[in-house]
Amino acid sequence: MLIESSLVLLVFLMILFSTFDFGQALFLHQSIVERVRAAVRYGAVNSYDGTGTAIQNYVLYGQPTAPAPGTPTFYSLTPSMVSVQRADAGTEDDRIVVTVKNYPYVFLTPFLAEQKTGAPIMETLPYEAQ
Repeated sequence: MLIESSLVLLVFLMILFSTFDFGQALFLHQSIVERVRAAVRYGAVNSYDGTGTAIQNYVLYGQPTAPAPGTPTFYSLTPSMVSVQRADAGTEDDRIVVTVKNYPYVFLTPFLAEQKTGAPIMETLPYEAQ
């Protein structure tokens, strides 16, 4: 009875931890997607400064200006993880492209516990500012 209970408990805990890890990964990915969508929308309707720093700050801090040094970023993203481009500038296909890649998340499930990097997130919108 004790051996059977311990085996069932082990399987149950693995399934439970795996469910938490899967939920955490989905939550993190969707949260970053929503922040990137807001940032690309900000970039599409405001004038582009040529560097994309304001759009990058919007992804990192939720505002176009960088706050005081030492302010934590959104889910530990770094500026090197966020790239901003203006593609086909001056044409009909003029658009803002924001990409986030190599963002970390940590699995807690036993035997799988390690830090992983998420799949790249890319959002694009037509440039509307004058």
